[in-house]
Amino acid sequence: MKVLSFDTATKTGVCFGCAGETPRAWTVDLGKAEWPVRFSKTLIMTAHYIEKFRPDLVAVEQFVGGPKANSNLVGLVACVQGEATRLGVRVVSYYPATVRKHFLGGIKPPGNIKAAVYARCQMLGWKVEDTDAADAASLWDYTCSLESRAHQITSAVSATATTMPT
Repeated sequence: MKVLSFDTATKTGVCFGCAGETPRAWTVDLGKAEWPVRFSKTLIMTAHYIEKFRPDLVAVEQFVGGPKANSNLVGLVACVQGEATRLGVRVVSYYPATVRKHFLGGIKPPGNIKAAVYARCQMLGWKVEDTDAADAASLWDYTCSLESRAHQITSAVSATATTMPT
């Protein structure tokens, strides 16, 4: 199963890979343009990566609101969902806290949680350029763990291999 994941924001983390294999992750900077321009860039980016990689599934990190949240960020999530749907690719979305809890083994680390996600990617040997790419990689991993039996098996083996002393 080929999965493409997006952690949408002005700096959008993107991750692609086949379940059970090592993913590739990177960051796309949408810039500081007006929001309609960023929405347009998100639509174009989503279409480009879907056409390039032909994923079976697109995952996008669900927007989390609050009194100080930027409601335009909802638009970025909607752009990914709408464009993937238009192109005929199934879309799922998950909340960041759920993704991180899974990726970090249910343990909330002290300090910066984004740094912990980045460090976990490094430990797994995944090349991520920054915390935005790392967040997309953790979303990719969570999505694969729910959607692909092959990934569930390789993740269990990797977790055992990295935690057991030799």
